[in-house]
Amino acid sequence: MSDIIDKATSESTRRTFLLATGAISTAALAGCTGSDDDNGDSLVTHTRVGDGDVEFDHWTSAFYSPDEDESLQAETASAMQARFEEWAEENPEYQANLVYQSDLDQWESQLVTRASNGEAPPSSTLDSVWVPDNREYLQPLNDYVDDVDDFFPFVQNTAMEDDDLLAAWFYTGLRCLYYRTDLVEEYGSGESPRTWDDVLEVGGAIAEGEGIDGFTVQMSALDTLPFFWGQGGQLVDDDGAPVLGNEDNYDALLSTFEFFDDLVSQGVTPQRVGTLDDPAQLGEEAANGQSAMFIGSNSRYQISIEPNDDNPDRWDVAEIPMREADQFATGVGGWTEGVYAQEGEEAEAAKSFAAKAVEPETMGRYCEAGSQLPTRASVFDDDDLFSSDTFRFQDQFRDFLENGVARPSAPIYSQAIEEEWVTAKERVFTRQSSPEEAVGTMLDNIAAAYDGDVEYVN
Repeated sequence: MSDIIDKATSESTRRTFLLATGAISTAALAGCTGSDDDNGDSLVTHTRVGDGDVEFDHWTSAFYSPDEDESLQAETASAMQARFEEWAEENPEYQANLVYQSDLDQWESQLVTRASNGEAPPSSTLDSVWVPDNREYLQPLNDYVDDVDDFFPFVQNTAMEDDDLLAAWFYTGLRCLYYRTDLVEEYGSGESPRTWDDVLEVGGAIAEGEGIDGFTVQMSALDTLPFFWGQGGQLVDDDGAPVLGNEDNYDALLSTFEFFDDLVSQGVTPQRVGTLDDPAQLGEEAANGQSAMFIGSNSRYQISIEPNDDNPDRWDVAEIPMREADQFATGVGGWTEGVYAQEGEEAEAAKSFAAKAVEPETMGRYCEAGSQLPTRASVFDDDDLFSSDTFRFQDQFRDFLENGVARPSAPIYSQAIEEEWVTAKERVFTRQSSPEEAVGTMLDNIAAAYDGDVEYVN
């Protein structure tokens, strides 16, 4: 679902989600609860949580089903079951009816449309990128969520407004640099590359000396947007208008694509990455000794390196290299719980239901089961909540999340910016366009797609 939904952490695309959810029934596609599988003797079923008199509908995905047989993420079903059972036992007067959604785009648009007409569901699971678009309709959860200051900065920047927590962001993921410590030691200083110049220098030396790729990256926008964000670049303004062609943003944009060009022209990165869109392939090539450094998700080591490399201990992770050494950014995502009901028992029930997702114990249990990262800093610090060996590089990931940046929710991002970014990157890596040409075409196409006037200010 978005870039961070499955065990691969932040690597599923909208296409992947829709393919995966094709297994859901027609009833689910229509937004039905499918109550024919409901077991009245159970406190929690695939379609119901609790059995109290105060009922409310909660829109969600089969990724979050408590039923292992129905879940699209079976490894987390037991964690969801535990979360729902605890909530039902703590709130015997309530009942949540789970209404499964399978069309991601329809789900997203329906929430905003129905909320604007006063017809939103009482609560829903939301992709974190949807939160700003729903901000004016989401109800504060502060009275139900303890210690909101415990959330990482990206949560506070995206899911909070005027100190109000508007969405319970219950897991995330990130991107980082994976690198071979033995090769960086032999051909460089031994320290992880911190700047683009470092990547070009050590990556070029490795490519020449070892005959392998010095550095690789896949085509996902979220893998390379941090290069732009780290320079302070902004994609859209507060009104959702594209501003990546304005002044300092343009400088950050062009320099990013010039770096892509340098990677290829200096023999560090092969042209073929311009069409590489499979993160598994990227990781497996690295594990098989075909590359020395790559950008990958926090779970890439577990999925690709550890099972396929005879010596996985030679790998380490670092912050994504930037134009300057004092710049930092990583792309983050994940999913949240939000409440639209404004008052009465239904609102109270929905808020307590959403808040349960971000209780430290609940969050740690889910993240450990699904190989995801907590959004609360304190959960990392308590081995009883989140096992310290969930990820080999867990301490580093905790630090990296301090510099997390979420994708903008402005419609123009999904309508044009994301796709145009990938297309421009492909054209530069495959030598079809210069950085200036690729950036110029990207900016023109984004402006043409925007529903409004766009005048970039240089």
